[in-house]
Order: sequence, then structure tokens, then C-alpha cells
Amino acid sequence: MAFLLPNLSPSLLLQTKTCSNEKPIHQPLFPQTPKLLSETLTVKSTTLQGLQVSSPSLNQDKDHRQSHHERDEFYVNLGLAVRTLREDLPFLFTRDLNYDIYRDDITFVDPLNTFSGIENYKLIFWALRFHGKILFRDISLEVFRIWQPSENVILIRWNLRGVPRVPWEAKGQFQGTSRYKLDRNGKIYEHKVDNLAFNFPQPLKPAASVLDLVAACPASPNPTFLWGPVDMYHSSWVEFYRAVKETLDREGYLLSQDGLAACS
Repeated sequence: MAFLLPNLSPSLLLQTKTCSNEKPIHQPLFPQTPKLLSETLTVKSTTLQGLQVSSPSLNQDKDHRQSHHERDEFYVNLGLAVRTLREDLPFLFTRDLNYDIYRDDITFVDPLNTFSGIENYKLIFWALRFHGKILFRDISLEVFRIWQPSENVILIRWNLRGVPRVPWEAKGQFQGTSRYKLDRNGKIYEHKVDNLAFNFPQPLKPAASVLDLVAACPASPNPTFLWGPVDMYHSSWVEFYRAVKETLDREGYLLSQDGLAACS
């Protein structure tokens, strides 16, 4: 190799040295033109927009599934409530109710009173069974009809019969309607008793005149548990209602006293 170097021309050696000192230039095999770059950005922007559009649809689908689940739960609890009421009410005076179909803040309403809370609701039916056995030789409730005037309301028409223990009173009966309202979960939050129609035997009193005989016959059923002042008419049915009412009032008074004692 040594004897070949002198034969090379100085210009060729200088050119070779210059080329060896230059840095290599790396160029892409397929360089992107401005047009291709803009198309790439457009595709990426469209993809991001598609993701943003699909996000609300996913939320809507989730809300739809949740709403569908709530409707299924409502109808399941509604069917359970109807079946439980149909099975419980005829045995009202012999066994306790199934309280799983009611809310803890249930409200009971009759023509004269209003009570709130599941504990008061349980106490009502306990008092009905307890005082019913004391005042009547036989007492029972018969369900005539169960229907739904609307999706969240259950109506039950019933008839209550009783034979008082005292021998001077004949058996009596009265009909009424229980209206149960359900919340969005299918739980009962209100029980209202109304449309009462009575058929109680009234005691005979000596008539002083014909007007007294006419006044002794009421023209139509009275929409309360009493025909008039308590002193004017006394029966096992009146005592029955009064005993249940006093039980609830006494329990409410004791609860309030316990609350005051706890606060003090």
C-alpha cells in the first residue's frame, strides 16, 4: 500500500479527507409532504371527535340500564306487595303481618287519625288483635276485591264482621277501602282507610213521640266510627276503636317521656 500512495493525486486525497469529516445526513425513506401531513392530522382529529361523541351514548346506555333495573325492581316489589296483602289481611286477627313490604316511615290514615312510623303501624295491628279478642267472641275480615286504579296504588275493598261478647248486642259489620301508595321502589309508604259503610245494630230506646221514632233511623251510613257523641251511643265497636286509639296514644306518650328523659 505504501508504494501506491505517491501515485495518488493530491486533489483526490484532499477530497477523500473532506468527505470523511462530514456528518451523515439521515432522510426519511418516504418524506411527508404538507398535504399528507394535513390528512394525517384530519384523521386523528376525526377519531378524537368520534370518541367524544361516543362518550355520551355510553352514559345514556348506562342510565337506560339503571332505569330498566329500577323498573324491574318496582314490578317485583309490587307483585310481592299484592300477594302479601292478599295473604295477610284475611288472617289479620289471628297472626301478625309481613312488614317487609312497607317503608319505615309509613303513614296510616283513617277518618279520624293519622299515625306515622313502622313501629306505630305494627302497634295498630297488635292492638286490633288484642282488643278484638277481648271484646268479640268472633271477629274476622273478608277481602272482597283487590285492584290497581294506577300503577303506584293498590286498592282493597274489605268487610269486617264481629260478634260481641256481651249478650245484649247482636253481630255487626262494616265495609271499607284500604288505599296503599307505593314509592318508585315498590315499597308501601301510605295506608289510608276510607269509604266506610256501617251496619251496626243500635239499641232500642223508649219513644216519647213519633218524631223520636223517625229520628232513631239514620238515613245513610255515617263516614266515621261514631254516629254522634260518645254518650249517645255505646257499643263494643265503639269500645274497640277507642281501645285501639288509647293504646296508640299511650304508647306515643311513653315514647315522648322516654325522649324527654333521654334529653335530660
